[in-house]
Order: sequence, then structure tokens, then C-alpha cells
Amino acid sequence: MIYQIIENQNNTTNIEVNFIDEGIELIGHTTVKGKTIDAENYIPIFEADLRHNFNELFPPPVVPEFNPEEGI
Repeated sequence: MIYQIIENQNNTTNIEVNFIDEGIELIGHTTVKGKTIDAENYIPIFEADLRHNFNELFPPPVVPEFNPEEGI
């Protein structure tokens, strides 16, 4: 995930999040009240919301199969 934060003059901050580094064409935009630190604190929540709301774009993680002969 790549994000960009832009602090505005009116005590709001814009957040842009994209997942191009994961090969997913999804860009999310939102605005939070406050400064850069407030936006940075909100990014994990915004990212989780985007991943949940667009879960069809994010493939489930690959779980290796258990092989009792190998032990793990």
C-alpha cells in the first residue's frame, strides 16, 4: 500500500491510498479533520475499510498445505 497525505489550510488533511504496489488497481480518497498526525493515525483504519469493502480485489493469502511426512 502506498499513501499520500496533503495537509489543507482549513484544519483538514486529505489522504490518498493506492495498492498498485500489490498489483491491485484501487485508489481511495478521504479527508480527516486535523493535521498530518491525525491522518497518519487514521491510515490503518482507512486501509482496513478499503480491503474489507473491496475484498474481491484482494486474493486470500496462500496457506501452505500441511505434510505430516515433512513435519510442517
